[in-house]
Amino acid sequence: MQKVNINGLPALFLLANSISWFSLTMLAIGDIANAKDLLSVHPLLIASAYFGGLIGSAAIGATILQRSFRSKSFLSGWVFFGVVTCLLFSYWAATDAISLTLKSLLLGLSAGAGIPACFSFFGYLTKIEKRGKAGAIMFFIVQVFTVAVLLSATGIDTQHEFLILAIWRLIGISGALFYKPVQSQSKEYLTSLKSIIRERTFLLYFLPWFLFTLINFIESPIIEKFFGQSLYDISVLATTIISSISAIVAGILCDLKGRKVTGIIGFVLLGLSYAILSFFSGEIPKYLYILFDGVAWGILFVNFIFVLWGDLSEEKIREKYYLLGSLPFLLSGMIEILIKPFIENINMDSTRFTSFFFPFASFFLFLAIVPLLYATETLPEKAMKDRDLKSYLEKAQKIAKGRTSSKKGTNQKDDQPENTQESAEDKKARELAEKYY
Repeated sequence: MQKVNINGLPALFLLANSISWFSLTMLAIGDIANAKDLLSVHPLLIASAYFGGLIGSAAIGATILQRSFRSKSFLSGWVFFGVVTCLLFSYWAATDAISLTLKSLLLGLSAGAGIPACFSFFGYLTKIEKRGKAGAIMFFIVQVFTVAVLLSATGIDTQHEFLILAIWRLIGISGALFYKPVQSQSKEYLTSLKSIIRERTFLLYFLPWFLFTLINFIESPIIEKFFGQSLYDISVLATTIISSISAIVAGILCDLKGRKVTGIIGFVLLGLSYAILSFFSGEIPKYLYILFDGVAWGILFVNFIFVLWGDLSEEKIREKYYLLGSLPFLLSGMIEILIKPFIENINMDSTRFTSFFFPFASFFLFLAIVPLLYATETLPEKAMKDRDLKSYLEKAQKIAKGRTSSKKGTNQKDDQPENTQESAEDKKARELAEKYY
């Protein structure tokens, strides 16, 4: 990122630590809720406590405590609270309904409270014309952190798993301790959640994102059953790798062609992935699904988690935009936890999967493109024009240099055939070269 943002690296590290830690706690809660030895505790109880605390604390952090979370001491206290809640799971072994509900609630509270503030740091520290690439880098770092911690916790019991999560969260305190308050815009207009929801551009981007997260997490346990445990485990690893790579391409595309086009590409790929499973059988369609799903995940996550809400919140209270923009992703995890036991208990053959579930997902994912077609591009037109002008000038300089060098040669070499095809960009560059060089 830019040199002026070096002082913001601790804040960005805290964001990466917080997102990866939250993702890992969500996986851990899912394992606890669906554990076979906890049949006396309904998954709904655990999931509701965790996600209720998560959403509630995030809402408070983005509104009532919005300014408090911009202070070093408040951020440090929030991170330390997360360490304590992980240690509760590690050392308080009680598995009765009341104990698990209380621990899940505290974990949710500690996970969500400062997330909107951390996302706002990213918005403040990145320029809008480079936010796509910055978001891609952040996503890649989050993926690396998450996989590293997840691998270290593989094959161990829940108590030791939460001990590792406590250590990882404790490392995040370094980001809070070295954090330097970011400089928000001098004109930060007061923004209410109600006014954001009424924004046409926000809604046109939010609705497809909501539809994607809803379908994705409903279909996730269905895909697991359809693939079988072995192939599904491979697909999770492959998707993580593919999405990390595609995120870099997505970031470049966001800054080059805009957020709108990038989002449409992501939804098209995801819709195609389910369409392939709907109309074709065998192993190859499954591998194609994994490929398209991974690429789409990288594109959509960068665009709809990091970039868009930062664009829309310029000169406004960013925490509230990131809160609302992240809600579908936060809530969808609860849907997956609740629907998984239901899917596991249904005896369905492959025909049921291909004739209903996959076409259903494909149809609605393609339908999600419609709002994007009417959405306003959030990347300023001036930024795209400045980039195009810079590209034209660079080409013009090359053409001018080429003409200068060709004059030293023979007239025969200098002549150009009249029927040579010339692209619009080359024509523009040639005209600039003739005018200025």
